[in-house]
Amino acid sequence: MNIGELVTVKTIEKNTLEKHTPYSAEIRLFSCVQQGDIDSLMMQIKNLDSLIVMGKMSDNELMQHKYMAVSTITLATRYAIQGGLNEAKAYEFSDRVIKTIDSFTDKNEILMCLGIEILKLTQAVKKNKKQPEFSPHIRNCIKYINENLCRKISVSSAADYCGISADYLSQIFKKEMDENLSTYILGQKLEKAKILLLNGVNEKEICNEIGFSSQTYFITVFKRFYKMTPSEYLKIAKINF
Repeated sequence: MNIGELVTVKTIEKNTLEKHTPYSAEIRLFSCVQQGDIDSLMMQIKNLDSLIVMGKMSDNELMQHKYMAVSTITLATRYAIQGGLNEAKAYEFSDRVIKTIDSFTDKNEILMCLGIEILKLTQAVKKNKKQPEFSPHIRNCIKYINENLCRKISVSSAADYCGISADYLSQIFKKEMDENLSTYILGQKLEKAKILLLNGVNEKEICNEIGFSSQTYFITVFKRFYKMTPSEYLKIAKINF
């Protein structure tokens, strides 16, 4: 059974008090794509009560489903890129799926395609995390970071794990990833923190979980990255659009 067989779609009708699928639920779902976590992806779908609720974007029911599927694939692709999937391959995937969706004449075909393709995308992220398309040193570095998010990670500790100097690792990481290693480390920790926040873990526990020295430092870094505090993020994420 795939996602397309689990999910149904409901449109909010005019003059009703019904709300969209909660943003927090969407974040949890797409975070599974980002992490390449297939089991959690299926669990999140089940936790949506098998129903996506969306606003009316077209008077045509088939087009309504197409718009939903295209927006879902677009968001999933962005999260896959954040999860380390090659950008060119991710966009190629997105273009192919959108073209396929456009050709369908039945809404059930759209849902089946959406489910299959999101699973494929998540599997691609999972595979890439095991064998990223980078040099051996960068693959080892990413592996070290992913396996030690609960600990304090420094450029020096990552370099020691890779068996090279910190300066050299920083240099090749910047060249291949187009991002500073220290920034990448913090970003990975904070992405995990966002998931923990949405799962009801408090800030103090999160600090222990992802290896921050203090709650104050965690809040400061979170705000620097996302322009809001963890509590502000959680408040926004729980709004039902």
